[in-house]
Amino acid sequence: MVNVKNNARFLATDRRIEAAALQLMDRADGPQVNIAAICREAGINRSTFYEHFNGIDDMIDAMQEYLFGELRETFISRRTGHDPHDSGEMPLSNTSVRIFLEHIREHRYFYRISLKQGRNLPFDVGDADAELWKRIILPRCTEIGITEPKDMEYFRISLISGLSAILCRWVSHGCEESIESITTIIVNSVPVVFSPIVTGMGGQ
Repeated sequence: MVNVKNNARFLATDRRIEAAALQLMDRADGPQVNIAAICREAGINRSTFYEHFNGIDDMIDAMQEYLFGELRETFISRRTGHDPHDSGEMPLSNTSVRIFLEHIREHRYFYRISLKQGRNLPFDVGDADAELWKRIILPRCTEIGITEPKDMEYFRISLISGLSAILCRWVSHGCEESIESITTIIVNSVPVVFSPIVTGMGGQ
């Protein structure tokens, strides 16, 4: 984002432009979501757009940052005791997966375009990646005698790649399948090596 300012009017215009882009994404895809269309939808001229963003990619980056922040806040607010320092739900429990899927489905049009541009899904939002490492990968790898971080990293990559493939397919199909169905698929698609940990999580 360019010319970042803290005044409410400037920030409100940011949100207005981003909201217009999301509305277009709800109705169109790919090339139809362009600067001219966004300006028409937001009721602004091109110069106003460029006061806020360098272009479509810059706007997508800003929107992604905003949505990732929104997801972080959702996880914090729905954790046990609402304590941001409380780990709350175990990674990959039914509850934590559902929170993630609700966010993806709500903003599925944005993520469809974002993924087409080579961006990633928000697997590392907040301390999610650290929690995954500390509470699943590290204990399970230690249990089977793997202690080198560089070796453990292969397990993390395998896990994230599998989850990403499932979610990318879900998004590409417009999130047609229910959240319950995808939650079941994700929880039961975790590599077998993690099964003893995952099945004992006590997720809801």
